[in-house]
Amino acid sequence: MEEFIEKALLKESIEFNGSVTELKEKIRIATERKFKLEWISENEFTILSKISLGTFIFISNPKYFEGIKGFGKLTELKNGKTQIDLKTKLRVELYFIGIIPTLTILITFLSGKEVPPSSIFLLPFILFWFWFIYRIQEKILFRKFRNYIKAE
Repeated sequence: MEEFIEKALLKESIEFNGSVTELKEKIRIATERKFKLEWISENEFTILSKISLGTFIFISNPKYFEGIKGFGKLTELKNGKTQIDLKTKLRVELYFIGIIPTLTILITFLSGKEVPPSSIFLLPFILFWFWFIYRIQEKILFRKFRNYIKAE
């Protein structure tokens, strides 16, 4: 199961032409970003999309829901460049989308009622559909970050 989850995550590496300090300075002084960036530690950060259709986030500072999110880690390379590793985590909504219908089908089956075959076949489709919608938005977020980093 761990292997399947790992394959479902989005991962990307970007090489920045400069040191970690130069990258941080570029991030600090730039005011026009199409995403929100928050530092977790010295070399780790999160990026959040300012607009997220899948989670209905349309404001730049959401209070309860974070929307589409990615995690980054900076590694300084010996050639004076910085490697930025971006990744996502499996969204909690996907667990709910998978667990709740599965429990409903199981309870229906255990109570002796007939389980509609369409519900069994529909479950994987619904799970894939939501994962796909989130994946598209995660790729857009990573592209915005990549374009921001590459802009001179």
